[in-house]
Amino acid sequence: MRHGPSFRWEPSPRRGFTLIELMIVVVIVGVLAALAQASYARLRQRAEVVAVASECKMLYTAFEIYAVQNGRYPNATSNPTFQLDTFEPLDYGGNLLSHLVGHQADAYDSPDDQASNKEFWLVMTLASDPSIRFVVASSDNTPVATGTWLEGVYEVKNGQVTKQYGAK
Repeated sequence: MRHGPSFRWEPSPRRGFTLIELMIVVVIVGVLAALAQASYARLRQRAEVVAVASECKMLYTAFEIYAVQNGRYPNATSNPTFQLDTFEPLDYGGNLLSHLVGHQADAYDSPDDQASNKEFWLVMTLASDPSIRFVVASSDNTPVATGTWLEGVYEVKNGQVTKQYGAK
């Protein structure tokens, strides 16, 4: 009796990845994604800080224009008083308030030690990171650096002046 060809099963050469290899790839991609997300969040936060600083420089210019037109900075206690939630009586059309805690500045003063309303300071807290505050000033009586003349826009992180933007 003749028998036909004998067929013997042999495993084919390896085609594809094992489950372990796929899991390792997924873990590596996950770690890279997490690192990218953290970097993106830091870059986004820094971009917001720079944008707010730019808005603060516009606000500083509005203070200077007001002082030239009125011979003094806005008053903190008598009419027209400076408004923390609108920046009136300044002619300022920026979008700074939307970035601040409570959509308003924290505090304002126009100390009189240099002469009546010849200096000012304004302190604001960033809503997305309350450890960052901004000071717009032309004064030596700011709550963050009493006795040191601040002129322009300053970033304050955890109570320390960390950066100066566009000061004279």
